[in-house]
Amino acid sequence: MAYYASDMSAGHQADELAAQAAEAVRKVLAGAEARAAEIVSRAETEAAAIRERAEADAAQARERAEADARAQIEAAKRALDELGGTLVAAASEALPTSEAPSEPEPEPEPDAPAESPGAPEAPVSPPAEPEVEAPAEANGDDAAARLVAMKLAVEGMDPAAIEAELIERFGPGDRSALLRDVISRVAR
Repeated sequence: MAYYASDMSAGHQADELAAQAAEAVRKVLAGAEARAAEIVSRAETEAAAIRERAEADAAQARERAEADARAQIEAAKRALDELGGTLVAAASEALPTSEAPSEPEPEPEPDAPAESPGAPEAPVSPPAEPEVEAPAEANGDDAAARLVAMKLAVEGMDPAAIEAELIERFGPGDRSALLRDVISRVAR
């Protein structure tokens, strides 16, 4: 029986050692799991921070790109306006100018003779107004219509739209020859 008791005691010690080893392994595993959870949590936090920085950087890059695009569009508009102004000025120089009649200079009034006492007064008639030809409205309208048509053609409007604009600004009329001339000049 002594053998059996020592066997039991040895078996009991082995069970106890196994239980201690299992407890140590459980503690190591629990520590490893806690450490792993901590690492995962830290990685997720860092990933969220990186994602936020990337989104902020992307938003700033998009805003800069949009601002650059707006600036380029504005510069292109200014250049187009300047080109239109230059073209209108060049067209104005190229078109014949209508001659506006000069206003006649007023005739000098004759010196009034010294009145002598008792002399009857001579009737004074108002000076006759000189006849002046009225400026040809059609020529002025034609030049203005030609300038407007030239500007619109340079801006790329089609002939029908140009004609509609001319009718709106200058009233109805046959401007087919004017339109053909302007379109042919712009096409060069």
